Amino acid sequence: MKIDLSGAAVADRLRLASRMAGRLRPEDRLLSKIDMSAPGIERRLREASDLLELCRALARAGSDSRSQR
Repeated sequence: MKIDLSGAAVADRLRLASRMAGRLRPEDRLLSKIDMSAPGIERRLREASDLLELCRALARAGSDSRSQR
């Protein structure tokens, strides 16, 4: 699939996206994409913490297996 990247085509797509987003109230636009409630924020922080711990565990496992060679 080839996407037209000419200035006119990009401008048309931006206008279309703006019209579509214009149907949402400004205060609802971000909320439609990101859950900013306390539970939503807590959920994302826990996920980030879990991913960090997983990365650290994988790094430890990788260094342990290299040191055993």
